[in-house]
Amino acid sequence: MKHLPPPTSETLLASIRACIQNGDRLLNETYDLEFRKPLATTFFVVMIAQEEFAKAFVLYLVREGAMPFTAPVLRAINDPVCKQLLGMIIDYVIMHWDEVEELQEIIRQDYESGDQLPNDVGSAMDVLRYEKIGRWDGTLGIWAEDPDYDRSALHIADGKKDRHKQDALYVRVGRDDRVCSTPDVITDIETKNELERARRYKRFMESLLAVDERSTRYDKIMSAFRLLFTSSA
Repeated sequence: MKHLPPPTSETLLASIRACIQNGDRLLNETYDLEFRKPLATTFFVVMIAQEEFAKAFVLYLVREGAMPFTAPVLRAINDPVCKQLLGMIIDYVIMHWDEVEELQEIIRQDYESGDQLPNDVGSAMDVLRYEKIGRWDGTLGIWAEDPDYDRSALHIADGKKDRHKQDALYVRVGRDDRVCSTPDVITDIETKNELERARRYKRFMESLLAVDERSTRYDKIMSAFRLLFTSSA
């Protein structure tokens, strides 16, 4: 794996902050969300904001030494699918819940899993490392059996989430030249849910730069990233 000239910690920090600020700017563009009908354009902007925060997370991983600074990693920073896979990982670390019962279930699962990551999160990390970055840097490797990736990670890896994002802007035409999708497919509820998710991503990235204490989930993710990239260095 060929490394690029290492950026300084100050350079990475400036880039991280620039991504967070731009993601925040995009979210500010949704201030009139309730007045926009349909919400398709808002949905697209919100998804781009999420990707900006995910980009900031990659730069943070490089700064913390959990991921090397290589041409394939730089390519991943600009790849929507890679950033959406990172979103799955961010969702895990954030530990979002609405009801006390959900928090209790999170605590129970973390206790029972020990050092193991949930299958969907582990799959997102493996797909990112081997199927995306690994293909670009020539460290894909040979599997004795086809990996049993989680379906949610495969959904993103196959580009389905990104195509849905594109559906918010474009009319899709099928092989018979008939319209098979328009921006009207984007619903109000999914737009509002993704907006809340983007806001959580923003708070997450801001907290990484401001708080010294880290959660157990954070530690597990950082250890997993270091292991994934060190083992194939």
